[in-house]
Amino acid sequence: MPMQTSRELQDYATALRDWSVKQCRPYAREVDRNHGFPEEWPKILEASTVPLGLPGREPVPDFGDGYWVTRLAYYEAISYGDMWGLYGIANGIGHLVVKSVGTEEQIERWYDPVEPNGWITGFALTEPHFGSDTSLVATTAVREGDEWILNGSKIYCSYGSVADYIVVFATIDKSAGGRGIRAFIVEGGTPGLVVTKANEDKLGLRAWPTTALSLDDCRIPVDHALGWKDGELAPTLRGQASALATLALNRPNIAAMAIGTAQAAIDVTAEILNDQEAEFTTQRWGAVTKELAAMNATLERGRLVARSAQSLLDSGVNDRTAAAAAKAYIPESCERIVLRCLQLLGPEATGESLLLEKWYRDLKILDIFEGSGEIQRLIIARALSGSVAS
Repeated sequence: MPMQTSRELQDYATALRDWSVKQCRPYAREVDRNHGFPEEWPKILEASTVPLGLPGREPVPDFGDGYWVTRLAYYEAISYGDMWGLYGIANGIGHLVVKSVGTEEQIERWYDPVEPNGWITGFALTEPHFGSDTSLVATTAVREGDEWILNGSKIYCSYGSVADYIVVFATIDKSAGGRGIRAFIVEGGTPGLVVTKANEDKLGLRAWPTTALSLDDCRIPVDHALGWKDGELAPTLRGQASALATLALNRPNIAAMAIGTAQAAIDVTAEILNDQEAEFTTQRWGAVTKELAAMNATLERGRLVARSAQSLLDSGVNDRTAAAAAKAYIPESCERIVLRCLQLLGPEATGESLLLEKWYRDLKILDIFEGSGEIQRLIIARALSGSVAS
């Protein structure tokens, strides 16, 4: 793995970060209060001179660093302005499940058009009675002729209220536990798919639509089951495994979001403290500058950990343990960094005049969703002890 990304990618990331600071950060407090995007957001995107990968516009350039490594720079740079800008652009992760376990026909139908058409895809796994133990999925899928009938409820479905389609995880055999879980495409507007809450009231990432859903005799065609081919559902394509594999793809990206946010907090803190240097004793100022330097070093280690995982992915190796290392180490470290920035600045940082308290709230969820830090450490421990990482 190269120790540095290409100069071209670094320059692109700098331009993207500057765009996010100018266009996203000024709305950060507004979206946090309103739990939604500003009305002028489409115009802001349309006016961007930096390639954002929007449909019908210039794609994100290929600098030769690899698709997934480039995504790390993309996620970090936009999050530096404020994370809400990123999830105002992103497509979701449901289509990554299609890519992982769909047939060629399903990939052509539901994966290939996502980025060109700007489709948004939902990911419905979590249910009210469980969080990390995905084997407890209770939503059912029952075959009836040429249809599947889905019944159950989901919470924290990213983009569920606005998605073109949602990948719903349901069991076809409760007695089989995780082995009975499969993934199904449920298109937006399908009868029986009911949005019970468009966006949860959350500690952070308040504008990010995380939706509660119910499936009440929701009927979908048989070929909407991922892995459906030649009149049957491939028995080896377990939905639980596909869910975890998909999350592993995206976990280093979540880490990059945390790095971008923590870097912004460090830079804001350093700027304020530099203006106050005359108020510090020499000894105290030396301690503060060393602490800020240590924070930056922590982020640089995090970048290397995330890039290691995604470099492997770009080379065709989906190493869940490497992805788990990025997710376990980085968000938690970034949370501690922003907390320390709050402490260094004192009461001023806890109010709304600065964004540090918002960034701290936003960061907390990054350690939890798409596999909590505790689960990532379990994956790593199993790999070190010779067990299968999952």
